[in-house]
Amino acid sequence: MMLNGLLILFLGLGGPAAPKKVRLVENPDQGTLTVIEGTRPVLSYQFGDRLAGGVDPGQTRSCYIHPVFGPDGKPLTDDFPQDHRHHHGLFWAWPKVRVRGILTQTWHPDDPPLRQFFVKWRKKAISGNKAIFSVENAWKLDGGEVVAREVVSLEVDAEDSGGGRSVDIELRLEAVGGPLELSGSPEGRKGYGGLCWRAAPRFRGAVMTTDKGTLDKDITDAPFRWADLSSGGAGMAIFVSPDHPGYPLPWLIRNSYAGVLNPSWPGLKSAVIPAGEAVTLRYRLYIHRGDVESGGVRAAYRDWLSGR
Repeated sequence: MMLNGLLILFLGLGGPAAPKKVRLVENPDQGTLTVIEGTRPVLSYQFGDRLAGGVDPGQTRSCYIHPVFGPDGKPLTDDFPQDHRHHHGLFWAWPKVRVRGILTQTWHPDDPPLRQFFVKWRKKAISGNKAIFSVENAWKLDGGEVVAREVVSLEVDAEDSGGGRSVDIELRLEAVGGPLELSGSPEGRKGYGGLCWRAAPRFRGAVMTTDKGTLDKDITDAPFRWADLSSGGAGMAIFVSPDHPGYPLPWLIRNSYAGVLNPSWPGLKSAVIPAGEAVTLRYRLYIHRGDVESGGVRAAYRDWLSGR
């Protein structure tokens, strides 16, 4: 009997560790929905208004993702940075928006202001070891009229045995009550706008890698299928879905004053969404340990394509 008990104990100690469960935790008072794996936060969706202390109230924002955490438990994103107060974690915005005959933007605060507001949750679920949620937001002009409906859907995988994690993001943007024109070129010189990652300060000087190789300086308007920033033993890549309009997209990639990854859409051109119609933009984040090579970024990209 004692031998059987010792055998059970031995097998229990030597067997594989139980997987850490992924769960969703909503905090209505703080306006956050957080994905947690085991005891560690993975990322938070900010559905409530946010404003940092001492910052102009015009910078109030909501409906974005921050923080995103790396495998080392440290943040990968920054919010309200001093050099660009309008940057906020992982966000999606456009520097030129024409709607109702008015030229405005969602990138910087503008007059009249146009920004996102939380409407409702469409889905919150756990499937296997994957957290899934979908949220509906409204683009309101000057805090009143709704000019666009935005649906953001995320699927967040558990961390794999090598420390990698995949996060699938789908943005669906529908024009309401009239056409919506988006452009990423307010000056006519460079394209930016769409999904953007403002990296944490640790990524200043990070290694910048794309499907075409390593970059030795900041770049704009160059087409890539994916790009990665790695620094201090962790990194994150953004993969763009082949069904994305304008694919392969022109990118803005920086590691100078800070780390920035922005697969720009529509780049130097403009895109018009007719009233009642929608555009869908799909991406995958790949969060990893180490750099592109040790983190297996190229293999993760190939696996993603083969599984689509």
